[in-house]
Parts: sequence; C-alpha cells; structure tokens
Amino acid sequence: MNIIRQYIKKRKIQFSFSILFAILGVVAGLISYMILASLIAELINGNSNWELYSNKLLIITGLFLIKEISAGISTTISHTATFQSLRDIRKEISNKLFEMPLGDITGISSGTLKDIIVDKVDSMETTLSHILPEMTANVVGPVLLIIYMLTLDWRLGLVSLIPFIVGISFMKSVMNEEYSKNYKESVVLGQKMNNALVEYIGGIEVIKAFNQSNTSYQKYSDSVNDNAQFYYDWMGRCMKRVSIGRILSPMGILTVIPFGMIFYQNGSIEIETLITIVILSFATVSNLLKALNYTDDLARIGTISSGVESLLASKKLKCGTTVQTVENFNVEFIDVSFSYNGKKQVIKNLNLKFDEGTFNALVGESGSGKSTIAKLLAGFWNVESGHIKIGGIDVNNIPLKQLSKLISYVSQDNYLFDFSVKENIRLGNPNATDDEVEQIAIKAGCDRFIKELSHGYDTIVGEGGGHLSGGEKQRISIARAMLKNSPIIILDEATSYIDPENENIIQAAISKLVKGKTLIVIAHRLNTIKGADKIFVINNGMLENSGKHEELLEKSKLYCAMCMASNKEDEE
Repeated sequence: MNIIRQYIKKRKIQFSFSILFAILGVVAGLISYMILASLIAELINGNSNWELYSNKLLIITGLFLIKEISAGISTTISHTATFQSLRDIRKEISNKLFEMPLGDITGISSGTLKDIIVDKVDSMETTLSHILPEMTANVVGPVLLIIYMLTLDWRLGLVSLIPFIVGISFMKSVMNEEYSKNYKESVVLGQKMNNALVEYIGGIEVIKAFNQSNTSYQKYSDSVNDNAQFYYDWMGRCMKRVSIGRILSPMGILTVIPFGMIFYQNGSIEIETLITIVILSFATVSNLLKALNYTDDLARIGTISSGVESLLASKKLKCGTTVQTVENFNVEFIDVSFSYNGKKQVIKNLNLKFDEGTFNALVGESGSGKSTIAKLLAGFWNVESGHIKIGGIDVNNIPLKQLSKLISYVSQDNYLFDFSVKENIRLGNPNATDDEVEQIAIKAGCDRFIKELSHGYDTIVGEGGGHLSGGEKQRISIARAMLKNSPIIILDEATSYIDPENENIIQAAISKLVKGKTLIVIAHRLNTIKGADKIFVINNGMLENSGKHEELLEKSKLYCAMCMASNKEDEE
C-alpha cells in the first residue's frame, strides 16, 4: 500500500477536507436521529406544544440538508483528488515503461500490462475516493454515538451491541488468511484470462482462416471456465457466514427493547432514554454496516497495489541525468558483451566503429546478433560489459530523451498508432507543419498511395496500422524517421516488406535524406548495401570481418556465401 500512502500524502489537504466533510455529514445525520427520538418521547408524554414539534422538524430538515450537502462536497473533493492521483500513477507507470529495458517490458504480457495499468489502477479508486472519507466517517460517527448511549445507560448501550458483535464475528471468520490466499489466486486467474483474451483477439484471423469456432480455442475457454468455477466455489464457502452476519448485525433492537422494558418496569430507566437508545442503536449499526461494506476492498488493496508497486520497482536503464554536449556523431562499440536475461551471450567482446556521416551495413546470418547491436545503440538495453559511445560519450551518461533525439530507429515491425496517416508521420517531429509532413512523404515514396486512401493524409490507419499493407506501413515508418531528422539513423530490415520497384524509390530517397548523417543499415537483401562505406560481417555475436563490398568478397568466405544466397533469391 506504499503507493496509495504516497499519493494520499501528496494530496493530504484535499483528502483531509473530504474526511472532515464526510464526518460532518454522518454526524449531522446521527444528530437528527437524536432529535427524532426526543420528538417521539414528547409525543408519548402527551406534549401538545406544536411550536416545539415544528422547531424540531425544522432542525431535522436542516440537519438532513447539512448531511447531504456535506456528503456531496466530500465526494466531489475525494473524487477530484482521486482521479488526479490515478492520472499521476498512470503517468508514472508510462514514464517507468519508457525507462525500463525493452527486454523487461516484452517479458510482460499485454494482458498483464493492461491488468496493471487499467484494472488495478482503477481498483484504487474505491480506496482513495470512498474508503478514506466514507469508511472513516461511518466509523467515527457511530463510535461517538455509542459513547453517548453508554453515558445515557451503560447497560442498554452494551446490550444494543451484542447482535452486532456476534454478526461481525461471523463475517470476520471469512476475512482470514484463507481470504488473502483466495484473493491472490483470483488475481492470478484474472491475469491468465486477460492474457488468453488478448491472445485470442490477436489470433482471431488464424482462428477464422482454419475454420475454428470460439469453443475450440481451448486456452481461452478454459481460463474463463476456471475463473468462473473458482469464484463460484469461493463465494459458496463464504456466503453462508456472511449472510448470517448480515442478518444478525442490525438486530440490536431485538435485545434493546426486551431489556429496556425490564429496566423501565423496575423504574431504573426513563421512557425518553429508552426511546433514544432504541432509535440510536438502529442508526449506529446502520452506519457501521456501511463502513463494513468496504472491508472487502480494504482486504484486497494490498494485492492490488503490489502489482503496480512491483512494476514501478522494476530496474531502470542506466542513463545520464544531465544533457551532454555531443561534438560529433562517431559511434563506437568497445569490448561490448550482452545476453538476454543473463543467459547465453549473443554479443561477445564486440568492437565496432561507425564514422560520422558514413553509410555502414551490418550483415550476418539470422540470429547472429545484428538487430541486438542496433537495439543496444538505440538504448533498448544496457550492455553487460564494455561501452557504447557517441562522440566519445558513453550512452549510459546520456539522458534517454536526448539519446532518443540523437537516433532514429526503423525496424521491419514498426508500430503505427490508431491515428491518421498525417499524425503517425508527425510523431517524428510534433512541430512539423502539414506541408512538411507531405513533403517528407513524397521523398519517402509514400505520397501516391496515401492520396489514394479514402481520406488521404487524414485516413485513420487502424490499431498497429491494420488498415495498411506491410509495405505501406514501412514506408510511413521511414517517412516518420526522416522527419525526425536525427544525426544517427538505424534501418533494421526497414525495407523487407517493400516490393523491388518501390524499394528502389525508397533507397534513392534514403540516399538523399541521410547525407551527412551516420547511417547504420541491417539488410537481408545484400544488393541494397553494396555501396556502403563499410560493411561489418557479424557471426555468432562477434565481428567476423569488415570492409567494402569488393574487399569482403576476397577476404570473407561467410560474406561470399551470403552474397551467393542473396543473388539466388533475387533471381527466383
């Protein structure tokens, strides 16, 4: 619950006022019961002073208005503070995801992330906006009334609490270690169901293609059935005791009246006191039961907040906090080693240098470590040993936002958001004008197909660019990177989905737009990188050889073999 305490402290003034107004509202309502009791006592005593009754009714009406207005103010303040806090928590999570190593993020399923960012954060709303003011008020007010009843007649005051205490003992028997264990299990089952649902939706095209019905997707249906069966069994075990407790708790009147009549008959209590305690015992238990409605939420909050806290406690990428002065854009890998999750090393004591303003290519067989090298430079992971430097400055000393501005990274799987084409390109430079966006699209070779879309540059591309072909998505991604105008550009198989005719257009555009920039290309089609200033052949995470195309044909057997295979593919 540390994160909840943290955000309560940040807005302690707002939450304090919310609690004060909630208590004021509850106390006003309870005082109205006291006045009602005195009014009934006057009626029983035969008092015919109608002015007295009118005054008491006016006071009760005023107290009712105070109660409702105070409750409204309390709710408004608490919800305003709560939703500001939830907004800040989600921003904190977003910032954390930006700061985490990419491998740690991809290791968390989409369903789990959705559960944390949406469901778990939403679940905190009850604690912050309701439990804090309302539960507090519905405990403080009744406690004051109980003290008042005990001062009127300690015997009846205690007797009035007997059914409530017995009822609570039944309900409390449910809130034990087993409850905590069951709730944690329900969270795990909920996450499994979320993950299965996300996977099911993502694979719906395959399911339809292979003529599979919904029920045939066993993983999804099993997770739903397991979740439902778990709750059915859990609630079945709990509801008997909870129901008995709910029935017994408000039955104080059944003990107060018999004992009250005995005390009244033997002259040890006055009728006014008896009536007051009868009415107040009902009001007291009624408010305490309102407070008890939140005990389930209170018991769950530790598990709910732990998921958010666990994500926020994830390790950050090592990066600087002070903006660096980068005097040149030479890139160096010095004795760099790296492995995913501490397992087999994929990069081993690698030494590379990409000179500023040159066209560099990384080639190698699948799984050789080419993309990992590019992602290490882009700051997606930290190296395990060695250094990566830009202009002589270790990337670990450069703030992430500055590093992001220095490097444009385009992969074969670049994601497009569910925005218009124009807005997806403009992500490269939020300050770009519409004309600048269109000019860069022309240079990237995608203006023609964009204008053929239903709404041109204003066409919504769908989630992940789902309304576009693979080649169209890649061209928009390249245009976005070009608009960013970073001094270092990484193209990781960036033209793999583009047909040969359009690839020539893109290559010509890239050649013009990267002049003077440090370009690093990872290519499957080796004919696209023959003109590189330097080609680095990567084999099993190590540098096998480097040089120009003609040089490597003479001194690298691996490169020769790759060229032959690439030429064969092109011929086919």
